[in-house]
Amino acid sequence: MKLTALIRRWFGRLRFKSKVIAIFLPLLIISLLILGALSSHLFSRSLIERTTSNVADESQLILSRTDYILRSAETAANIMVTNINRLYESYPAVQAVPLEQFRFANLMQSRLSIDLSIFREVDAAVFVGKDGTVYSSYTSGGEEEEKGIAASGMLDTVREAGSYGNSHWFSMEKRNVLTSDPDSPVLTLGKMVINIDSGEPLGTLFLMVKEAQLSAFLQSSDPEASKAYYFVDEHRRVVAAADKSSLLQPIEPSMAAKIGDLEKGDRSASFSYKDDGNLVTVSRFGPMDWELINVVSLKLLTADVQQNVRLTALVGALCLIFSLFGANFLSRMVASPLERLTRAMRQVVSGDLRPVVAARTEDEIGTIAEAFNFMVGRVRELLNKVTEEQKRKREYELALISAQIKPHFLYNTLDTIYVLNELDRNEEARDTTKALADFYRMVLNKGRELIILEKEARITDDYLAIMQIRYPDVFRYEIDIPAELSGTPIPKLSLQPLVENAIYHGLKKKGSRGFIRIQACITDGKVLVQVTDNGIGMDEDRIEAIMSGYSPEEETRSIGTYSVQQRLNLYFGEAYGLTVRSVVDEGTVVELSLPMLGTEKRDEQDVQGDDR
Repeated sequence: MKLTALIRRWFGRLRFKSKVIAIFLPLLIISLLILGALSSHLFSRSLIERTTSNVADESQLILSRTDYILRSAETAANIMVTNINRLYESYPAVQAVPLEQFRFANLMQSRLSIDLSIFREVDAAVFVGKDGTVYSSYTSGGEEEEKGIAASGMLDTVREAGSYGNSHWFSMEKRNVLTSDPDSPVLTLGKMVINIDSGEPLGTLFLMVKEAQLSAFLQSSDPEASKAYYFVDEHRRVVAAADKSSLLQPIEPSMAAKIGDLEKGDRSASFSYKDDGNLVTVSRFGPMDWELINVVSLKLLTADVQQNVRLTALVGALCLIFSLFGANFLSRMVASPLERLTRAMRQVVSGDLRPVVAARTEDEIGTIAEAFNFMVGRVRELLNKVTEEQKRKREYELALISAQIKPHFLYNTLDTIYVLNELDRNEEARDTTKALADFYRMVLNKGRELIILEKEARITDDYLAIMQIRYPDVFRYEIDIPAELSGTPIPKLSLQPLVENAIYHGLKKKGSRGFIRIQACITDGKVLVQVTDNGIGMDEDRIEAIMSGYSPEEETRSIGTYSVQQRLNLYFGEAYGLTVRSVVDEGTVVELSLPMLGTEKRDEQDVQGDDR
């Protein structure tokens, strides 16, 4: 009570100017400190969240590219197995005649080298015959390499992996055998080669993928950010990284323990945590039981935020100095402008960047108001710019995901044409070539993403025609698009991923010939396009995995379907999209909802029509 009385007595003796200073100065200091702390906290949290999102998106692109490299190696192994069988058919008595053995070895090396020229992701190939003879795509070590291969135990490991058709991946390692460069770590795929007619083992095929193939995509897309990506295997060893000094070395024990603890409670595709001043993001790569780890320095990440805090403190100090010199003027005129400025600041702190304070005077309060309006306007411009950049980045990523379908389909179709020519089925090869040319002519026409439904149906018809030649006993199809709906806008390659999924995941596993039907109609003011098949169907968990774009099981990955859903939302809004209905052992219906032509105003140049 005595202290309160003393303060009141002291305050009562002050002049009005001093009273304004005594009240306003502490309030201004506290307000600026709170503003600086909240701004630092909000900007830091927002920056960390955006960085985490960007890292997750980059990680998915890296995982997709890595998965493509591994699949290419497996495809190369399948093709080489077929070619090796053909060589043995052409030289049935190769072991009996030395000259024939020499010719056979040259042909085998030539065949392996030609196949590797097609699959550039694979660095080297080695075929070890059942008698121990080594045929390689590079200059081998002769008898010493044969002994080294036999002593390595890799041949026994492949034989124990299973029957014909199974592949076995060995861990990333350095070795002196089965590699063209002993100093470079390699990832090795082993596969038994069986005589297709007799079932007799012919030998073992090994394909080597250099670590450099995997680490080439581990650099961050943002050169200004200090981001380090690297793969670790199930033993927590670094198997691919831009920093070559860390290859095949274990990661820090604290990080390994932290990742192990988080994995026990979090089974999601990726997770992030803070550790020793770094932001660590871990993304799982199911096909190899690997993990992609990204480490970002929080100190470097928040450097701009700290600079903004210092700038805010400097501006606050200047404002305090000005307030001391203008105490008399502030005592008469500061109350009303300061209240308006305080209200605006509170709105900004709450996240509303729209308030503008009217600068009615040219003194310090007017300067503060102008600086505040400029700061809010600048922050608003920067946020809008970041939002627009993120939208464009998302469009590029979706375009990249959609483009993954094209080279895969092209390689398989060219292989089909090659086989048809080898079998003297010239008319079918001609029809397949014409369908492939028509498909890419329409897909690449003018490079636009939106086309009309009629043209999308023609693209899909060419694709189905090619696939029916490849799998004549798997399915039949029909397409029914009414003429009045042919001009409906639709993102390019929206139907092709859906029919591809129907063939590979529904009809090929059916065991009998099925059908695919594509039809369109108008329902509730929307154009509905249905892709129906009578395949094996799927359960709710599988549907959820497809719609989310990720599943830990390799067979259920559905990047194409997820891309279609995202592009429909991007171009037409959340009201339009994709739905999946399926019954196990009965079939699946995938339904696309599109805006009716004329219901939404779109630029005429945004929709790609027929060639003129």
